[in-house]
Amino acid sequence: MASPIGHNLAGRPSLVAITRRPAATLRLVCVPPAGLGPAFYRTWAEHLPETVDLFAVQLPGRGALAEQLCLTDPHEVADRLAEVIHEVDDRRPFALFGHCVGALLAYATTRVLRRRQHRGPLLLALSAWPAPHLDVPIAQLARVMLAGRARLADLYGPIPEELLADPRAMATAYTPFLADILMALQYHQYDEPPLDLPLSLYGARDDAVFPPEFLHTWSDLSAQPVTPRIFPGSHAYPRDQARELTDRLGKDLLAARRYATQP
Repeated sequence: MASPIGHNLAGRPSLVAITRRPAATLRLVCVPPAGLGPAFYRTWAEHLPETVDLFAVQLPGRGALAEQLCLTDPHEVADRLAEVIHEVDDRRPFALFGHCVGALLAYATTRVLRRRQHRGPLLLALSAWPAPHLDVPIAQLARVMLAGRARLADLYGPIPEELLADPRAMATAYTPFLADILMALQYHQYDEPPLDLPLSLYGARDDAVFPPEFLHTWSDLSAQPVTPRIFPGSHAYPRDQARELTDRLGKDLLAARRYATQP
């Protein structure tokens, strides 16, 4: 995987180039789910069209930034991520995609870009996360965290036995995950006008943490109509349904591009 783009300051997110397609006409910036890094989207490179240049967000405390402290203030992360996106803006249209906690950060970052009157995404694509103006995310996360190992696997995936046998490795692997959950629990929805841009919503039919019906709550925060697209699988469906999801996302990107060029 390529090296980060932009300044790599302590405690600051960066963007990692997964593809190198300078001739591509569109950039896609993906925010990983809780506890994970850019590698979550590595397989997407083979499915997205050549017209899309794929980037992923690298948060402190994991991967290439493992020596840095994790961030737990969602508003600080959104501010810093908006700065990075603005700094590396090469004037190509771009879209933001986020899965799980990444969806919350993608949404919050889009609001920061609008607040600062920076160029924003032509499409905001959100996966497996309810709208944050209601108590649904907090209530669901609280149930997961209090229900023990089996329910935790619904969100993060099964805990390998070798990690359970090695407390230090367990702490290294799960500290970013817990930091991201804390970040989500501390998010506060400040009143602002609804976002007036194409919004794509994706979810999984058998998501035990955030069932598909929760996705409809985003209609309160969007000035445009939203229709969730539901895929087979559990909360981690983007891994198993990578081809199907990127195909749907590619079509939504094309539609958003057409919308953006309308007079």
